[in-house]
Amino acid sequence: MANINLLPVEYREKEKFNLRRVLIILFIVLLAFGSAYLYFSLELQIDYKEQQLTIMKSELAAIEKVIKEVKNLEKDKKMIEDRIVVIQGLIDNQSRLSRILGEFSASILDEVWVDNFNLSANQTFDFTANTFNNYLIAKYMVALKNELTFDNIELGYVNKSKIKEEDTDVEIVNFKLSGIFIPKKVQ
Repeated sequence: MANINLLPVEYREKEKFNLRRVLIILFIVLLAFGSAYLYFSLELQIDYKEQQLTIMKSELAAIEKVIKEVKNLEKDKKMIEDRIVVIQGLIDNQSRLSRILGEFSASILDEVWVDNFNLSANQTFDFTANTFNNYLIAKYMVALKNELTFDNIELGYVNKSKIKEEDTDVEIVNFKLSGIFIPKKVQ
């Protein structure tokens, strides 16, 4: 049967203090506050890590720009070094060619004028020239053979022709010589 209490509120029996219910409520409240604290602390850590990540990404982008610049500078340095090597080779070759042409011009006779001079990489040369007669060709060949810097002098061809100079015909002889250039040791 149901227990009905018709007494006014003031006279009713007060409920007893229930410790178990208070502990459960306190535990739920503490659990809620603990969960909220944990959630917000994790959110703060996530935000801090995201800020660090963006800072590191910007630093990485700056470092990549520097790395790219360094690579470009290294490439430019290599290109300049290659150019320096080429220029040094040209300077060395120029001085060698200057010596060759100097020795060649020192051996040339006044009566011989050169039309074309070719020097190959293996130190062989050939040239075409003009003079007044065959005797001068022979004299020039002997002069070249007597030089220590020229060897194996050979006559390629001889062509006689006439040119008009001051109303007279002058006979000239066109010829081709070839040989080997022996460079002197530079000290």
